[in-house]
Amino acid sequence: MSKVTTINKAISEHVKDGDFLFIGGYICRTPYAAIHEIIRQGKKDLTVTRSNAADDFDMLIGAGAVKRFIATFLSLGFFGLGRCYRRSLEKGIPHKIEVEEYTNLSLPTMLMAGAMGMPFAPVRDMAGSDLMKVKSFMGDNKYKVIKSPFDGATTVLVPALNPDVAIIHVQQSDETGNAQIWGIGGDCQYGANAAKKVIVCCERIVSRDVIGKDPSRTIVPDYKVAAVVEEPFGAHPGYTPGFYDTDFKFGNLYKTASSTEDGFKRFLDEWVYGVKNRNEYIQHYIKSYGYSSFKKLEAEFDYGYPVSYSY
Repeated sequence: MSKVTTINKAISEHVKDGDFLFIGGYICRTPYAAIHEIIRQGKKDLTVTRSNAADDFDMLIGAGAVKRFIATFLSLGFFGLGRCYRRSLEKGIPHKIEVEEYTNLSLPTMLMAGAMGMPFAPVRDMAGSDLMKVKSFMGDNKYKVIKSPFDGATTVLVPALNPDVAIIHVQQSDETGNAQIWGIGGDCQYGANAAKKVIVCCERIVSRDVIGKDPSRTIVPDYKVAAVVEEPFGAHPGYTPGFYDTDFKFGNLYKTASSTEDGFKRFLDEWVYGVKNRNEYIQHYIKSYGYSSFKKLEAEFDYGYPVSYSY
């Protein structure tokens, strides 16, 4: 049965105030179309997580949607620190969020444990770090330290994470939600499969036959998926391998705008509240920067090395 819907309906029906969200986008394929819709609908009190959080998380924090953040770090990449994130922690604007911080290996391991149905996972990279000294809303459940039953070595255990909803952006999916990616995977597959349900945003919807020709690219099976949304250009200003590149000019625009409260508000008014959906967003982008700038972001087509599936 087809699960194809609009981003408006997907967020309205499947993301509730107070939910725990995994938001995909480890360096690439960030679901900005869904991020904008969450903000437009005024969702609040969310707990959010991903390794390598970026301006999408910064935007959610600045818009007041986030209550808690299970983090590794938050960066605007080439453009430095997240301005809204800093204002929240340092000045309580628009409110102070609660943060529980892990390493960039431990957090994906926690999602992997959740995806595999395990209650916890052992990690090495947190041991001896200052992350062991700071606990927030998870309290004593942030981690546990035990003696290994095998060799007696001190071992750090971190809890599994099972978000209420995962939101991911992928290159392609069929109508029932078999979602496929290529390029950097990061923690996207673990986060999606750890969640209770998944919203899949994709560049294109393809047939089940197309999915079946290369099933190893499928990161989430359809029975985990609640909604499928076709959103071309849906990861802009980030990049989606095979479709378009990072828009550094727009990234700089966000950095400059988010540097002040008024600038950030004007950015949201223009690029989030001022457009109803991704189609209007694209048209506004073309009107603002020109069609040639839009076309320059498109990736040239190139084949990977041919693979034989013969036996």
